[in-house]
Parts: sequence; C-alpha cells; structure tokens
Amino acid sequence: MQTTALETFGPVKIPFVGVGKMKHIRDEHIAEFWGQAIARDMVKKQGCYVFALQASKGFVPWYVGKASKTFKQEIFTDHKIKKYNQLLWEGKKGTPVMFFVALPANLRKVPVKVINDMEKFLIQSAVLKNEDVLNTHNTKNLPEWSIKGVVRASKGKPSAKSQVFKTMMGL
Repeated sequence: MQTTALETFGPVKIPFVGVGKMKHIRDEHIAEFWGQAIARDMVKKQGCYVFALQASKGFVPWYVGKASKTFKQEIFTDHKIKKYNQLLWEGKKGTPVMFFVALPANLRKVPVKVINDMEKFLIQSAVLKNEDVLNTHNTKNLPEWSIKGVVRASKGKPSAKSQVFKTMMGL
C-alpha cells in the first residue's frame, strides 16, 4: 500500500498583544508569524494545522483545520482569527502556537482524500485531549474503545508492554 508520508512542523509561536490573561492576535502579528523560519517554509504547502495554547503543562489543541489550497491562504482567514481571538480574549492560559502537518522538503501538494482523512483523525484526537475544541465536525461517532497506553489511552506513561505493542504496530 502506497502511503503519503507527512511530517510535523512546529510549534511556531503566534505573536500577540495582551493585557493580563486577555490576549489578541492582530494583522501585524500574522505578518510577523509568516516571517518566522518554519512558517515561511509552510506558506505554499498543503496539509493540516493545529492551533494550540502552550502552557506550563504542555500544549492544548483548540482548533484543527485543513489547508487544501495553501496554509497561508487558509489558517488566518477572518472567521478563524475570530475563533482564535475569542478563545484568547476569554483568558485561556498559554501562548498561542501553530503546528503543521505537511510533506517534507519542497514537496507541497497533498491529495485531498489524505487531507480530509488526516483532519478527521486529528480533530478526533484533539477532542480526546480537550473536549472544548472549537471545531467538532467529524466527532459524532468517536470510537468507544481504547487500548491502555496505546490508542486513546488515559494520561500517564505507558507500560513497557504497551510501548512494545505500539512499536510493533507502528503506532
């Protein structure tokens, strides 16, 4: 079976202005974001992205999206900026960051079916980490099973046998 081998890029910090817990992303911050090395490499690529907040306990995903045109055309559209800013203005803790899932090197175009499947998987995974994710399409029929330490597992370090199983299955 031929697979599309994607990679993760980021996190890339999203500049913002803030007063206390309340933060806001402005147009000039978006321009500054695209000037950062990793973001610059993503401008013309396709794939999926995750808007998250980085706090002391790691990252919390808040929005998962797909870019079937280019990341630059899709991740900071007006309605998405409104969603991000509404969340930030509510005083959620953390620094806004963006993760990308795309092809490596200079490869840009990802098959639409791959992007759609990946977005569905990433949204379902994000909901398991944060049930308040801002976009919840594709989450009506979440699987009702888990494998401890392997798939949809509770928090904590997986056991040695779970780690071996994950490695064996390529998960």
